[in-house]
Amino acid sequence: MLKRMQPDGQTQAGNWRLEGTIQEARQKLHNEPFLVSHDLDKSDLFDVRRLVEVAKSAAHRPGDVYYDAGDVAIGDKWGQIPVPDMPVDQVIERIEHSGAWVILKQVEKDPAYAAVLNEFADFVRAVAGPELARDLRKPEFLVIVSSPNRITPFHFDAEINFLVQVRGEKKVWICDPHDRSIITQSDIEAYYSGVGTAGKWRPEFESKARHLVLKPGSAVHIPTHAAHWVHNGAGVSVSLSLNFEFPGWRNRDVYLVNNVLKKLGMRPSPPGKVHAIDVAKSVAWQSAKRVGKVLGQTRG
Repeated sequence: MLKRMQPDGQTQAGNWRLEGTIQEARQKLHNEPFLVSHDLDKSDLFDVRRLVEVAKSAAHRPGDVYYDAGDVAIGDKWGQIPVPDMPVDQVIERIEHSGAWVILKQVEKDPAYAAVLNEFADFVRAVAGPELARDLRKPEFLVIVSSPNRITPFHFDAEINFLVQVRGEKKVWICDPHDRSIITQSDIEAYYSGVGTAGKWRPEFESKARHLVLKPGSAVHIPTHAAHWVHNGAGVSVSLSLNFEFPGWRNRDVYLVNNVLKKLGMRPSPPGKVHAIDVAKSVAWQSAKRVGKVLGQTRG
């Protein structure tokens, strides 16, 4: 149940609260960081011992666990960091001294965690308002367990994301998602074309980024395509990545078509310039995918 959803007042839904007004958050959503507070730090759902059992379940689902360990620099890339030769539950049991970073996906398969995700989704859609809420699809829930002082390297994501701190503290740097001197159009096109490590860290980005300290009970909105990196504090960290996908016409399909058009020597406009063109590109991309699938089946 949503409470105090007045446009000029603080917003609350269950465990979730805006630090400002709906109007302020609605303007910033998808455009710049803003803070949210919550009560999940009071729940035993995110105790490290309980997450060991969650990890055991996730390990049986292909693709629902990622972990690595080692000394990590801001400019490092996924795939360059060693993967421990032990099961994920043992990595979490040793998290205090392993230098590890663990992601558990689809934890909402457990009804207790599904309730957290559903409440969060209701909250963000209420903040977004009816028009944008229609485009917030496939809410997703990741649990991130990290060792003391561990760095999460520079990167950006396709989703509208909220980084939620539950245990421990971490420093977060978030860049302007619209600053193409940091993440270029070509970086984004490469990302949607399958290069998940697109984008390159440069030291001057630190002065351009917004710097925040997240403590238990706090969270921050990280917009789509906003480059960011994280440095954990002196204790074990448990945080959540709660996010939504956009429909393809908003970003993915348009960048994929633009990537093809550039290879043909054309200079296509980026997403967000003309809505009708974005939709047309998305329709064209989806049609091409269907044709490719049919041809593949025929040849098979």
